[in-house]
Amino acid sequence: MRIRDLILPEDQIFFTLFKDMAEKIKEAATTLNEITHELPEGTEKSHKVRQLEHLGDETTRHIYEHLNESLITPLEPDEIARLAPAFDDVLDKLDWVTHQIATYELPQSNDVLKEYSYLIVMTGNEIADALDALGTLNHPKDVSSHVVEISRLYNLSGELLSRAVLDLFKTQDLLLIIKLKDIYESMAKVMEKCNDVGHALADISMSHT
Repeated sequence: MRIRDLILPEDQIFFTLFKDMAEKIKEAATTLNEITHELPEGTEKSHKVRQLEHLGDETTRHIYEHLNESLITPLEPDEIARLAPAFDDVLDKLDWVTHQIATYELPQSNDVLKEYSYLIVMTGNEIADALDALGTLNHPKDVSSHVVEISRLYNLSGELLSRAVLDLFKTQDLLLIIKLKDIYESMAKVMEKCNDVGHALADISMSHT
């Protein structure tokens, strides 16, 4: 049975809340991208990501509250319980990396920071599209095509990290090496958590088709 055949009006709250989380991820990713293009200015925007992370915590709490109160849910309770922290983890990692960029006072941006943040933006968009497809599921391909793209972007980010770290050690500024390596690895964590969301969405879509 398909998800759209199971949803009662009162059950829409779960997809509404998950869509809210997806929009917060997109907004936080866009803000991170703006920061990496505006360095050394623009780091004050990290406060916006911190606010989004706090709001995401509230949304996650509401998801669990409704889960405890609902007798019928459009997804299995364990699926909702898997998806909620996965979304929250992405926001947590986005908050952390923007905090690092603001705290480390980088003298300027570089191509790696810009490219990494752009990959994160594209991945956030794919997560939102995959979630929309899950809520109106007709065929597994509706979700899987977005999940495949999330995986592709994740693999690209891994290749970028490898190249970026190698290039770092060609420079002479030890302190800058430490700062940038830390930031690059935090961006890699964002992509890892996004990929976890993709896996969860894929598994859920397959179980309801």
